[in-house]
Amino acid sequence: MYDNHQRWLLIAVLAVAGISTAVADTMRCGGYLVDTGDSQSRVQQLCGDPQHAWQDGFIEETVRRNDGYYPANPVPGSPYPGQPRYETETRRLIPVYKWEYSFGPGTFLRTLTFHGETLVGIADGPRQ
Repeated sequence: MYDNHQRWLLIAVLAVAGISTAVADTMRCGGYLVDTGDSQSRVQQLCGDPQHAWQDGFIEETVRRNDGYYPANPVPGSPYPGQPRYETETRRLIPVYKWEYSFGPGTFLRTLTFHGETLVGIADGPRQ
């Protein structure tokens, strides 16, 4: 199986992998921490203007729900008890924005992805 040295090496590798994925959802700007879920205005307030910003398309959000709408003329002989209900569907386009921050030589380029006004992802780019 594994000797003691290999077991500790495997544990260390798994621990580092777990740490690196947790850090990808946050970014430090001076003494402040920006996290997914923050708004564009909060990120701009804490980190300043990005070095580069652009709109990167749209995503479509679909919300389905049952409003309890009853039709004026119910279907006769329906196998469902009571009045039939209809599901409503709402669709909207949400703009996707990307902002890039570089905090100087030796640091990673950080790309922030926003869906509308909400920060949804922070990715590391190449070292500057």
